[in-house]
Amino acid sequence: MPSAVRAPGWKRLWRHSYRIGLAWLVRDAPRLWTARRAGLVRLLVPLDPWRYYELGSVADERFSGRCLDVSSPKLLPSLLQREGRGTWTCIDLFAAEIDAWRRIDPSLDLAVADATALPYADATFDCCACVSVLEHVGRGADATALAEIWRVLKPGGTLVLTTDVGAEPRDVFTAEGMYGEASGRGDERGVFFEHEYSPEELTELFAGSGWEVERQEYAVQRDPGIERRFYARAPWSYAYGPLLRLVCPGNVRVSATPDLIHQHGRGVALLRLRKPGQSG
Repeated sequence: MPSAVRAPGWKRLWRHSYRIGLAWLVRDAPRLWTARRAGLVRLLVPLDPWRYYELGSVADERFSGRCLDVSSPKLLPSLLQREGRGTWTCIDLFAAEIDAWRRIDPSLDLAVADATALPYADATFDCCACVSVLEHVGRGADATALAEIWRVLKPGGTLVLTTDVGAEPRDVFTAEGMYGEASGRGDERGVFFEHEYSPEELTELFAGSGWEVERQEYAVQRDPGIERRFYARAPWSYAYGPLLRLVCPGNVRVSATPDLIHQHGRGVALLRLRKPGQSG
C-alpha cells in the first residue's frame, strides 16, 4: 500500500491488535482461560497509552528486506509483515512470549535469544527495530547489544529504536523483578528495572560508534496524568481502554531537540540509525 494513502501507524496497529484479540477469542478462548483473558484485554486496550506514539512512529518508518526485531512488542513486526514491509525474525528472552506469538502469528520467525549475544551471522539483516528495550538491558550491556545489532546488520542497514529518557540519568529499581529470572537478583535498592538516559548520555552512547544518525526526536506527554490514572486504576480502567484512541495520539509533543525533556523531566527518544556502506 503506498505510504501516501496508508493510515497513521497507531491506527494500523490498533486495528491489527483488535484483529488479534478477536482471533484469540474465536480460536483459543473456548479451551484456554489465559487466551480468553488475553483476547479480551486486546479488544479493550489494543494499545497502551505511550504505545500510540512509540509503536505508531516506528510503524511509519521504512522497513524492507530481511528484518530483525530485538525484543520489541511483537505487535509491531506482526503488522509490518502483514503489510509486506519486510520478512521478520523476532527474538525475545522469554520463552512464554515466543510460544504465545507462535500461536498468534505463525508467519513470524521467532526465537528465544539475548540481545547481547545474537545467534545470527554477520551482515544478515537489512533492517532492525528495537522498541523500549535498550533501557532495560543496563549500562554496559547496552553498548554490547548495539554492537551485536551492528554486527548482524548489512552495510547500509538501518536500526530504528526508542528508549526512555529523562532530564538527568538515573537507574530505576522496583521491589520485585518485572522480568522474572532475567531481572537478576537485585540488592538493597531493589531489582533493576531500567536505566533512564539523559539526552546527553544517549548522544554519548552513539558518539564514535560509527552509526549515522538519520533521525532523532524526543517526545513528552502533554498530560502525563492520562497514563498515570489509567495504570493506577487497572484492570478496572480497561473498560474505557477503547477511548484512549481519542486522546492518546494527540497527547504527545515532539521535538528534534532535547529541550522538551529538560522542561518536562522525562519522555521517549526515537532514533533512526544507519550502518555506513552499501548493501551487496
